[in-house]
Amino acid sequence: MRKAALLAVLALSACSKFTAPEPARTPPPPTPPVPVSTVSATITVPVEGLLRAVNDKTATQLAQIKDQESNCGIGKCKLDLIATRTGPITGGAQDGKIALALPFHVEAEVKLKSLFKAKAHATAEGEARAATTLSLGPNWQVISHTQGDVQMSDADIKLGPLRMRLTELWNHNDQHLSDPLFRALDKRLPEQVKIKPEVEKLWARAWRPIKVGKRPQAWLMLTPQKVLVGQPLAQGNAITLSVGIVGQARVALGDEPQLPPTAPPLPSPGRLDHPSNRFTFVVPVILPYDQAAKLALARLEKKPPHIGRTQVKFDKLVILPSGQDVIVETHFCVDESWDPFGWFDSCGTGYLRGVPVFDSASGTIRIVNMHYDVATEGLILSAMKYLAGDQLGKALEKNLVFSVAKDLGKLDDEVKTALAKPQGKGIQIHGTVENFGTPTLSWTETGFLALFPASGTVSASFDPNNLSH
Repeated sequence: MRKAALLAVLALSACSKFTAPEPARTPPPPTPPVPVSTVSATITVPVEGLLRAVNDKTATQLAQIKDQESNCGIGKCKLDLIATRTGPITGGAQDGKIALALPFHVEAEVKLKSLFKAKAHATAEGEARAATTLSLGPNWQVISHTQGDVQMSDADIKLGPLRMRLTELWNHNDQHLSDPLFRALDKRLPEQVKIKPEVEKLWARAWRPIKVGKRPQAWLMLTPQKVLVGQPLAQGNAITLSVGIVGQARVALGDEPQLPPTAPPLPSPGRLDHPSNRFTFVVPVILPYDQAAKLALARLEKKPPHIGRTQVKFDKLVILPSGQDVIVETHFCVDESWDPFGWFDSCGTGYLRGVPVFDSASGTIRIVNMHYDVATEGLILSAMKYLAGDQLGKALEKNLVFSVAKDLGKLDDEVKTALAKPQGKGIQIHGTVENFGTPTLSWTETGFLALFPASGTVSASFDPNNLSH
């Protein structure tokens, strides 16, 4: 009899066990796009150094013509002329251009062959005054365009009854005298404005990660996409060029990201209409599913929830991602208070579904609206009617709450501190984080992903005394 009774008890307990089929899952949602940002920098070329280099490479003899036919009023004449530089080229920034002054000495000889023959010699002191604008071509070449005029001291030329000024002869031969002079400046000036090498340094530096966190390790990645540049502008006794590196900035957690040994080639420049150092990037907080499940299960084991007069004990909890929600797989048993040995516990493996949300006020990730999967609900109704409804889902919700406020606060402080300190040598990147915006929550194959947008200003500077990069 006793053996038969024991078998009956075991049979009864076996009838209250179930395993629900795994519900259908769809791929988790795509990660929200990273905002596009611009890191700006200003390249500066001092006019003083530029002129010094141009002086060193500009020949003393500026122009020479021999037997050049010219109009001498009453007839044609032949002109021999040599213009020689008598001092350094001087200048500075003026109205967005480079204003230049070049002193020279002129020796001229004029031969007239008309109704009578005559020859005259004249000398004069002159100064070429020019204004140069610089532009940047599609292949990063600097283009110079110089215009100006020439002023000379009074120097009369007397050819028999004919009197004329040397300035007139010069102006009649602009294409042989002034034009070659300005073309020589247009050749020498771009050679000294080194823009492409400096932009290449900035481009290469922008690819390198910046360490902004220690525990856990965090790295700011700029991920450059293109380069925008403004036109070179002469101001403040220097040639300045605004450069913007456009990319998708984000903070990556973990070990230092592995990058190619060399940065991709510098792309062709795009147009930068308005220099900007506004900067937006995202700070991720990642909570792996296994870690979240472990935390939730520990809470449930420490303080099992009660539904009515029965206690629900959990010994397994797994979080599975899906497209519109996440699925919580759990194994639980209902502990009958009148059964001290647990012989009549009802146990089962079932699935509940809920939607992850982020509570910015408390800095917590929650799973809300927990409810049975359809197949699990059918088995609950047949095997554990007292668990029908939303009571088990509500009990789980209270434990599916995960705080990330401490980690986020620590990471925020580390990012702000790291960016405030110039990073790198030669090309230094530094910035100020002004605020952290409203986060977005997503989930991936491996965990919850809270993305916190940070905004502020960031810029790059060139240190000419420390160009190791």
